[in-house]
Amino acid sequence: MNPTTETTLRFTGDWPVWPVVGVALVLSLLMFVLYRREVKFHESRLSLLPAILRSLAVFILVLALAGPVMRHVTTYRQLGRVIIAADASSSMKLTDDPSKAKAGASTANATAAASGASRWQRLENLLFSGNTPLLGKLAETQDVELTVLRGMNAQRVWWRRQQGRDTSGDMPRSFELQPDAAVTNLDQSLRDALGPTAPGTALIVLTDGQHNSGGSPEEFATAMRSAGTPVFTVGFGSEIPPADLSLVDVLAPESVFSEEQFQGSLTLSDSMPPGIPATVRVQSQGKTMWEQKFTTSGKGERRFDFFFPVRELPAPPPTEQDKTLRLLTVQIAASGEQASIEKTRANNGRELAVHLLTKKRKLLIIDGRPRWETRYIHNHFDRDERWSVKLLFDDFSDDAAKGEVQQAFPKTRDELLTYDLILLGDLSPSRFKPEQIDWLVEFVEKRGGGLIFIDGSRGHVNEWAKIKSSALLPVEAVAKAANPNLVTWTWNLETDGGRLDALRLSESPSANATLWPTLPAAHWAASVKPLPGAITLATLRNEARETTPAMVFRPVGAGAVVYLASDELWRWRYQVADLYHQRLWMQLASWVAAPPFQAEDKKFSLGTDHLRYASGEQAEIRVRMRNERGEMILDGQPRATLLHQGTEVATLTLEPDPSHAGVYRALTPPLKPGGYEIAVSENPLAPPTNLRLTLRVDDTGNQELASLTMNRALLETMANNSGGRFLREEQAASELPNLLQSLDRVQTVTKETILWSSWWWFGAVIVLLTIEWLLRKRLRLV
Repeated sequence: MNPTTETTLRFTGDWPVWPVVGVALVLSLLMFVLYRREVKFHESRLSLLPAILRSLAVFILVLALAGPVMRHVTTYRQLGRVIIAADASSSMKLTDDPSKAKAGASTANATAAASGASRWQRLENLLFSGNTPLLGKLAETQDVELTVLRGMNAQRVWWRRQQGRDTSGDMPRSFELQPDAAVTNLDQSLRDALGPTAPGTALIVLTDGQHNSGGSPEEFATAMRSAGTPVFTVGFGSEIPPADLSLVDVLAPESVFSEEQFQGSLTLSDSMPPGIPATVRVQSQGKTMWEQKFTTSGKGERRFDFFFPVRELPAPPPTEQDKTLRLLTVQIAASGEQASIEKTRANNGRELAVHLLTKKRKLLIIDGRPRWETRYIHNHFDRDERWSVKLLFDDFSDDAAKGEVQQAFPKTRDELLTYDLILLGDLSPSRFKPEQIDWLVEFVEKRGGGLIFIDGSRGHVNEWAKIKSSALLPVEAVAKAANPNLVTWTWNLETDGGRLDALRLSESPSANATLWPTLPAAHWAASVKPLPGAITLATLRNEARETTPAMVFRPVGAGAVVYLASDELWRWRYQVADLYHQRLWMQLASWVAAPPFQAEDKKFSLGTDHLRYASGEQAEIRVRMRNERGEMILDGQPRATLLHQGTEVATLTLEPDPSHAGVYRALTPPLKPGGYEIAVSENPLAPPTNLRLTLRVDDTGNQELASLTMNRALLETMANNSGGRFLREEQAASELPNLLQSLDRVQTVTKETILWSSWWWFGAVIVLLTIEWLLRKRLRLV
């Protein structure tokens, strides 16, 4: 760190220096001329000295009145911070055919590939080998941190900072580990490697670009541009695929009813020579449920839709404790004489778990009239096999007792309590019987159900605040003149809303907050304010910069209530159809509704957020406790025990769910393929109960082998979005040092000395005037 200091003089009010000095000189010269007239008849050599002293005093006073300030700007320059992130996923074990090397590339890559070196070995050679290895060359001019990307996390293995004064040891000659991570994540793991970012930081990513986990590398790179951190991507691997068949993805429901058709689709990548016979099939316990023959074309991805009757699935084996679980195997295979040229068969299949449902989650939609919003919501849930939805519209009958709402509303309290979520639109409470309103209150407060209010221009939702059910509504109306029709309201996500997965419309949290204001604006919104204890999740803002709560949440008893101030979320469908609208409503419903439980007894209810998981994912465990009277226990300390194939692997402390009183939640560690059991105990000292919940983690095969080529498009996008540059592996050694040469971190410290208020100025004036007075006496001018 070499500081440099620059000192400048300025005046308050940012007056120019030289004009101020000029004025001071003119006035002091004028003073000298006037004084000179007084002593022109004196012949003493000292006669001019009082005039000079008086002129100097005037000069100093004029400068002092202008407010001089001495500014010292000290600049501290540090070496740039460079984080080198090496992808240690299992796809980096692959070797590449030198004949597939990109045309025009240097011979270095082809030579390395011809020697049989894997991508990981070539990466190590790039960093550690040669007379001046790349890692050493960068460490001479930058602060370097070397990290390894292992799935979702980053592991720092070496660093050298401050020109060697801060280092973890001698520069390594290899990583001393194998690339064996089951997934590649070029979002979360890179955030982990970077930590807090500051200007003067750059990220070098050495990878084949096979991102196959959560998050968005493109959005991460865009955020890095805003942070002033360029991402330089170095690609390893051939861009021309070898001869191979691979199963890329399988889309299928995690649950289905026994009398329905099981439907799904699978995507495979075909880079085999054309004309080779192949088969794709779906099996369960050796029984073929669906099969289709095809011939290879070598033209990339192909999609197949499959379906079969659920009732034809074989029963689970006697050893399987979960009798609702069915395991499917999806396989692709080439046949014939040329089948042996396939690069690998480790990517030809995967396992799929399916649960046979006994009941669906239930949604009741009640609205005062048919509105676009409630109709689209009904369509979303009606198409989802996990939900059963009922839609009621008021028919404006003069006699509410004979109206459509009363005719179709659940006839008994117990029937209403079978629902998990109720969506209440712009409908007056006068259309309900008093006991029905009591049922709604009990549904939320004691059943733990979810309630969503969607306000409307007729203002009937406000009437719910004036009756016995007022505890349900989390807002109160604000008296305000009606907004003109041309006013538009922009959506904005608040801090509390940004923390919720239910309001996540983008994979990246930062990109999600940026996305909301770009969504199509609402043309109407109610004017309300949140009640004490309510949380504003999103707001609406108009052209006049007026803001009103748009989405307000409040827990009520064991349940949860959400209020929406506008019924125009349906406008989000413009040009993107269901992309955002359906996603929001499905996530919001799952969050607000009464949590689902797959296993229950009189005291405990036990459930998970999904019925099927992929390897490496985490499961959210939910537990609800009741006492002997059936009342929820709000101050419990339950524990959950996780067993993998009969062996205990984790003991989890469950925390209260802030959204639903009496419900406790915990996240499991990342799960491995296979069967799991979850047991629950009342407190840390109590033994687990006999209640058990099973879950299955699919063996999705080796996702690292779904694609055997470098994903150049992704790596180029990451580099461009961040302001960095994409390089192939053979370009890195020669070009990276030059690209990073201007990278440094600058810290500026500014210190100002206020001269005009210093006593030194006035002390100098007093001294000058005192000497002048003494000289005047000597010259007998006084």
